[in-house]
Amino acid sequence: MVGTAVGLYLIRDSEVGTREGDRGGAPAERSSSGPRTFENSGVTSYSWPCVLVLVRDWVDATRFGHGGVDPDHMVPRTLYLPDGRAAPVCVVAVSPAEPLPAGPADARLPSSYLGPGFPIVADVQGARHRASVGCLVTDGHRTYALTSRYVAGEPGSVVQAPLRGSLRPIGETAPRQLARLPFSKVLLEFPGRRSYVTLDVADLNELNLGLQLIDQPVEAFGAASGRMRVTIKALFYRHEALAGYDCVSEFLIAPEEGGVQTSPGDSGTVWHLRTSVADAGGVGRIVLRPMAVEWGGQGVAGTTGRRYDFALATGLGTACQLLDVDLVTGHNVGAQPFWGQEGHYSIATVAIDQVRDGRLEAFLRDNVERVSFRPDELDPDTIRRRLSEGDFVELADVPDLVWKKVAADVPGGRDHARNAGPEHPDHYADIDLPGPDGRTLRDLTLSGIANMDPQVWRDWYRANGATEARSQGLLPFRVWQIFDEMVASLRAGDAERFLCAAGIVSHYVGDACQPLHGSFLSDGRKDPADPKARTWSGKGVHATLEDEMVDRHAVELRPMIGPAAKAFGGPIPAIADGRDAAFATVTLMAQSAEILPPGALVDTYVKLGGGASARVVDGLWSAFGRQTADVMGAGARYLAAIWDAAYAVAATPLPDGAGVVSETALAAIHQDGGFVPSLTLDEIGSVLRRAGGEATR
Repeated sequence: MVGTAVGLYLIRDSEVGTREGDRGGAPAERSSSGPRTFENSGVTSYSWPCVLVLVRDWVDATRFGHGGVDPDHMVPRTLYLPDGRAAPVCVVAVSPAEPLPAGPADARLPSSYLGPGFPIVADVQGARHRASVGCLVTDGHRTYALTSRYVAGEPGSVVQAPLRGSLRPIGETAPRQLARLPFSKVLLEFPGRRSYVTLDVADLNELNLGLQLIDQPVEAFGAASGRMRVTIKALFYRHEALAGYDCVSEFLIAPEEGGVQTSPGDSGTVWHLRTSVADAGGVGRIVLRPMAVEWGGQGVAGTTGRRYDFALATGLGTACQLLDVDLVTGHNVGAQPFWGQEGHYSIATVAIDQVRDGRLEAFLRDNVERVSFRPDELDPDTIRRRLSEGDFVELADVPDLVWKKVAADVPGGRDHARNAGPEHPDHYADIDLPGPDGRTLRDLTLSGIANMDPQVWRDWYRANGATEARSQGLLPFRVWQIFDEMVASLRAGDAERFLCAAGIVSHYVGDACQPLHGSFLSDGRKDPADPKARTWSGKGVHATLEDEMVDRHAVELRPMIGPAAKAFGGPIPAIADGRDAAFATVTLMAQSAEILPPGALVDTYVKLGGGASARVVDGLWSAFGRQTADVMGAGARYLAAIWDAAYAVAATPLPDGAGVVSETALAAIHQDGGFVPSLTLDEIGSVLRRAGGEATR
């Protein structure tokens, strides 16, 4: 046996005539002593679901039990399942073939930039491997090229591409990688617990992955083969067994008669489902929907010598989910700010209208394009374009787009490694996690401002199992730290430094009003006892809310935020120093969780089926659109209160002539690691100032 798969029964041409002409009922298949092959058989309009079994040696059924042919070696016509169901078996004769040599596609590629379908090269363990760029994906901070793990090698391996006539380094292999995973961990609703899905990298999952995909046209452009138009031959192709476990590929993709076939060098290519869509006038157009990532291939030969080079592929949605990235669907897309394209920037812009001090309000309004964007620019397309066109990052998203980077990638980056650094816990605090006594950190802090202390928080975290710095969120203390900087800058007469701090603190206040930044349910109901789990109930809710829902409904959301800020009636605690600002931040987090409860959000997301499909995104908007505007409005009110308080505490007016601050000056300030340095909870107490002037312990 060469392999097995789930597919539709292949009917011999000789048994039913011209397959395309058969439109009547399904005739009984006539017996034949000839082998069934891919050349002489195909799917008809009435082919039934079956298990395809690819065999190396074809023996006519009449020979079993005679002439020394063991009848136990015969592939059964029907497989009887433990639950009583029966699955028909379709046997197909093939001969495994050696892979074809790799070669570049006959295509002209740009010499100065890269994209899907471009060839890439990596030298792994002394051997040169070639693959294709499949697509671009993002984790919200960085953009990656998705390709085959086999080619890219271990994290840190140098990847090259042919540019300007020679191979040039274009990057390094990222730590985000997938190899083989248990079937039941990838496709949760399927019970194959002794099968692995091979992963080297259109949202298809076990709930919508059906046999209607069989024989459907798909299209791709590989660096080795160029443009390929083929069909899906089968699903869940079992291509080998290792140590008692079956290795399965989600898709078996076969070439058309005389068509271009896949070859080595195409690994990483993204396959697209080819569909036809009619416009309002009834005119049809072809739409390509990204569906799967090719990770390998298998060559077989039919009885007439015709060769079939099958592409083995994994669902793109599966790969993206397990890698925790989203598909980049637009070109020239710059960095992706959180709270969608509307969140941080909208909160900062709306907050300027809520500032009470006239002189401060005028200064911030003069610099609205340094802090954020003008109200008429707060749409996702404009923000993406502006971020991709210039080097300056508006202050409201410097913490994400600059400080969460490594300095080698972005000037001013503060990570000590990619996606790992002291800046990360500054953006959240799981204050609603119940301790052994049922009391939360939120309860403890709001019971008395004396508990707004780094030592109290450290003790609580450690007593509840969060012993690593990255697990000890300190968002309110970050606001305290930057409040102190705003006051000190004003007292020193430094309007540029004050503006930089004021613009940047808007990011953290924006995080505080996003309920998932203040909850242990930040990305669903992950079991803390299983920190290495790759999937769990509600996974993906964070990005779907912040990015997909907010961006998709930006037109409706944008005009709701300002009125929500004006209508916000929640009490804002008095702010007389940095500790008060931190306490107010915890209060905002608590109020936001009341307006938009994290548990209800996760439960609704799960009920809708999860993922980021339009149906799920629209369902979240229908359930929580109003509340989303309300928490953003609350964030704007708190941000304005913090700005006003810092200006009042400084008791030093802005210098005469303070107007528009240059982008160059602001970039130089926030790129300085000594400016409000990113610190852990263990470290931040040394820089926080109390009302009396001393640092906390």
